[in-house]
Amino acid sequence: MRWSILKPLTLIGVLFTATAFSLFSPSKLTWRELATVSFTEFYDTQKGIWSLEAGYPEQIFALRGKEIFITGYVLPVDNKGEIYALSAYPFSSCFFCGGAGPETVMGLEFATPPGRLPTDAVKTYSGKLVLVQKPENGFYFTLINVRPYTP
Repeated sequence: MRWSILKPLTLIGVLFTATAFSLFSPSKLTWRELATVSFTEFYDTQKGIWSLEAGYPEQIFALRGKEIFITGYVLPVDNKGEIYALSAYPFSSCFFCGGAGPETVMGLEFATPPGRLPTDAVKTYSGKLVLVQKPENGFYFTLINVRPYTP
């Protein structure tokens, strides 16, 4: 008698847990997918320089504001070790130093300060994806509320 009552409740609990896990599990994003973003040159009259504007394909734009995870090389952006980026390539080949494109680097805004991270450490992080078509001084892609992630 007890099992006949508990069996449906157990099934409901399992379904709820599986549904909640799939709803809150971040989507995987790859550098290959980010390479589908196009960039168009335009003249920024306010700054008096040529700059780039991002054109996001539908599959990337659909991830805007969503939880994603991505793996890459950790790059310090400042000397204090407080601002970091994630790159498709190690420091010697990254966007800032090696001539790769802006689609190969992503800003990281950590949920809690990570302390010093080693340059070129390969890490996987999750967070909410922010897309900016014409960043003033930042990145075209930024992860906010960043946390280490194990897929």
